[in-house]
Amino acid sequence: MLTSRPLETTARRTLLVCVLASIPILNASCGTGPDLTVPTSSTQTSAGIRQTDAAGTTLPFETSFEKRWNSSNDGTTYEPCTAVDQEVADTVGLDLSTTADAALVSGQTLRGCTWNYAGEGIGGWTADQVVGDFESLESYKEDNKFFDWHPDITLNNRKVGIAAMNDTSCFTYVQSNDSGVATGAAYHRVPAPTLDEVCERAIELTKATIDKIPNG
Repeated sequence: MLTSRPLETTARRTLLVCVLASIPILNASCGTGPDLTVPTSSTQTSAGIRQTDAAGTTLPFETSFEKRWNSSNDGTTYEPCTAVDQEVADTVGLDLSTTADAALVSGQTLRGCTWNYAGEGIGGWTADQVVGDFESLESYKEDNKFFDWHPDITLNNRKVGIAAMNDTSCFTYVQSNDSGVATGAAYHRVPAPTLDEVCERAIELTKATIDKIPNG
């Protein structure tokens, strides 16, 4: 079992509880976390706000959030917004032109992006992938028994948790060092598809990116 540093605050414990309250996972009321120093190892704009991932790849948008990266989401170097590139988007059917930051405020626990599917309107299929610090899948399940947990699966020798929040939203959880990477899919119109179809989309995006997610 993977181990990690102790959780620092209640906000850390709720890292994906509030993050995954809905899909897409945009919940401004979910803890914004402590007022922490932004890493300085990556390229910054003249205003001093970091605009690249740990490898120096530029984000697909310009963030105005000084604390988009903070100690509530720095347990892995993985950055969903740069990992989901055109190749991944073509594989799973996402429209990269709809890429949006998942965070609504500076210092928010979650770090990641949301997308619409190609050919789908904003009220149809959506996907998201976010990072937040948590110690393990098992611990996360224990703290979030209210989700409808499905049997775990294995993708590329990695354990993947799967859970539904309602009949039209589903997400996966993959441990990455001291963080959890949550990948969600949802449908926002009627008539609704089956839950299996919704979960399959979340699994497909997880499969398309899992080799990029650090394992440790």
